[in-house]
Formats: sequence, C-alpha cells, structure tokens
Amino acid sequence: MRGLGIVLAGTLAALIAGAPARAADPLVIGMFGPMTGERSALGLRFREAADMFVGEVNAKGGIGGRLLEVRIEDSRGVPREAANIAQKFAQDPAVLAVIGGQTSTESMAAGPILAEAHIAQVAPTAGHPDYVKISPYQFRTTPTHASMVQPHVDLLTKAMGMKKIAIVYFKDDWGMVTNTMVSKALKDAGAEVVLSEAMIPETRDFRPLITKILSAKPDGIFLVSHYAESALFMQQLRQADPKMKVAGTDTLNDPKFIELAGGAAEGVVMPTPFLAEAPEAAAFSKAYEAKFGKAPNYYSAFTYDAMLIVAKAIEALNAKGTPITREAIRDQIASAPPLQGVSGTLKYEGSGDLGPRQINYIVVKGNTYAPYK
Repeated sequence: MRGLGIVLAGTLAALIAGAPARAADPLVIGMFGPMTGERSALGLRFREAADMFVGEVNAKGGIGGRLLEVRIEDSRGVPREAANIAQKFAQDPAVLAVIGGQTSTESMAAGPILAEAHIAQVAPTAGHPDYVKISPYQFRTTPTHASMVQPHVDLLTKAMGMKKIAIVYFKDDWGMVTNTMVSKALKDAGAEVVLSEAMIPETRDFRPLITKILSAKPDGIFLVSHYAESALFMQQLRQADPKMKVAGTDTLNDPKFIELAGGAAEGVVMPTPFLAEAPEAAAFSKAYEAKFGKAPNYYSAFTYDAMLIVAKAIEALNAKGTPITREAIRDQIASAPPLQGVSGTLKYEGSGDLGPRQINYIVVKGNTYAPYK
C-alpha cells in the first residue's frame, strides 16, 4: 500500500503540473522565507519586494488581463518548515511557481518536493553550489558562494591590506562552505589564516572566542555570519579591541545589523552584488524608498528580480498562446533571452545560475552604508 501511495502522489503531481490555469483565475506565485524569528528582517525584504512588484504589475492590468497574486508562508528559516510549505504549494494546483527561501538550507529542503511537483523554484539568496544541482527546476538570482570567493579574498588582502586573517563562520551549510572555500583561496593568495573558528548557533557570549582570536594576533577578522549574531559579536569585540579591522559577508548588508550592533558596526566592510545607486537600479530604489521609507538592499533586489523572472516567463507564454502550466513556466525561464533586472542582466546559462554579476564594496559609516574606497 505504501508503494501505491507514492505512485498516486507522483501521478497527482504530474496532473497538477500539466494543468493550465483557467483564464479567470489569478496567477499565483508561492513564496516562503523567515517572516518571523531572528532573521525576520530578511523575510520582510522578501515580502516588501514582492508586494511592490505585484502592485506595479496589477496597476497595469496584470498579465493578459489576469491579476498576479503572491501567497507568502513563514518558514522561520527552519528547513523542516520549508519542506512542509513546499508540500503545501505542491498540492495546490493554483501555485504556478515558487520564490524562496532565504537560506540555502531551507531552499534545499524544499527543492526536491517542488521539483517532484514540476514547480520552478527561484531562490533569491541561496548560494550553496548544490542547490541548483537538485533538479532542472531550481534557479537563483544571487551569485553562488563560489563566485563570491575572489571578491572576498580581494577585499581582505588588497582593499584592506590583511596578511594574517582570523575567520569566524556561522556553523550552518553556508558558513562552513564559505569558510572552506575562502580559507583555501586566501592561502593560495599567500595570506595566512591564523584561526578558523565556528560560531555556534544561539551563542550569546562570544568573549571566549574573541579572546582566542586576539591571542592569534590577526591583522583583521573575516566574519561569515548572519546579521543578528554578527551584531552581538561586534559589540563584544569592540569592548575588547576597538580598532580591529573587520570584513563580513553580504549577509551584513541590512540596516538591522547596524541597528542591533549600534556603534560597534562602524567600519565593518563587506562586498555587495547590488548597489541601490547603480543606474539600472535607480528607478527601483527611488520607488522602494518612497513606499517603505528605506533604501533597498540586495535581498530586496534579488527578490524583485526573482518575481520579474517568473512574471516575464508567464507573460511570454501568454503572448505565444501557450497554456500557462508549471512545466511551461520552468522551460520558459530556462530558455528566456537576457532580461534587464534591477540587480543587473538576468540570463540563465545552461543551469539555474545567472551569468557573472558586478561586485562592489561598502562600509558601515554612521547609521548607513557607503561605498568603500
């Protein structure tokens, strides 16, 4: 009986995947991410970007006269919750594609379920190399972990002049992979990694770790962590050493990091694959700030572009008179011509990864981010 259940589930998924949406129905895109919990500021960026995009499309009459709708679910950043949400989306024939999640871990937990249901999954910020290897249904708008390695190395060794570096990484899939790749690249570049230590989730007292770091006498610290944990780490680090150079990953590119860290965030430098001041982002940035009272960051931009990719695929199918099904959307995303997004040119090149992205450096200066020179 168990085997029969699996066959029936697979058959149901196939039937749903091939069923076109009816002309009177809204065009539904599912979305998931951490809408509550420690990373809720990032989930809020997902929600804001989706809300803005849907509002713009529907103000123009939707796509082919049909309104766009986003159904947002809260994963809390927990892989198990992401998998449950993916199952819910898979069983809902109205859901045509999915945006999410925020971390690679939750995105990869949802991936096989969405792939089995033939649903294209566009993850705005899942950079783990294995994510797009799940199936042809996985896409992303963020650069991969691997593509960010050289910008990290250049920032640490060239822009900031570090020769002896301590790496502190968050103990999850993303943190461990980034630590491994950057450590090797630093050594290949002639730099010395004097310490590589994991930041254990839910740690609140970093003083023993900071003592160990300072005893290794690094020129600076590379912080591979999320904004909440990094803010607390920086507060405690600045009590022990007010002048230590610190660079971080682009996960620190969120005003919540500055807010939580207070003055301790001052001077932290990081790479970013999105600049709100870039020409291609100017109109988006102005509209986003007018609507939400704050500048967009790369979470905002990559979510907006993920929405754009799916919407343009649906628009192309509608223009051709092709039934709008889950499978057809996936195929259109994979084969679409280059598209200008707010984060740059969007074109998938034989996989779920986009082409090369422009990387810039920014620094915390006062209560905001500024170009790092």
